Amino acid sequence: MRSIRVACVAMALAVLTAPAAFGQARGLGSINGTISAEEGDVIANAVVKVHLPNGDALEGKSDDKGKWNVMGLGKGEFQVEFAKDGFVTKRVKLVIEKETLRSEPIKIALKKG
Repeated sequence: MRSIRVACVAMALAVLTAPAAFGQARGLGSINGTISAEEGDVIANAVVKVHLPNGDALEGKSDDKGKWNVMGLGKGEFQVEFAKDGFVTKRVKLVIEKETLRSEPIKIALKKG
């Protein structure tokens, strides 16, 4: 009887703590910036992929002015990948300490390759 009670408590704790762990990866914050070539030309239609701790990813694309935005991020540490055909893919580590819709723009320069 005691083992059944312990198992029920353990399952309840697992269910209650799972959304909290997931909530750290997904949230109300956003990141944004610009992508250009090392020479300075803007890069349109580059893919921005934010890898979440749970294995999922959020994606965005740069517009015709090289500007991009990815929404739905919570606090935490993320690997962000910037890719465009004809350029070397760039990966950076990003730490989000505060969920905000107006983050400081991130400037990325890609090397032709």
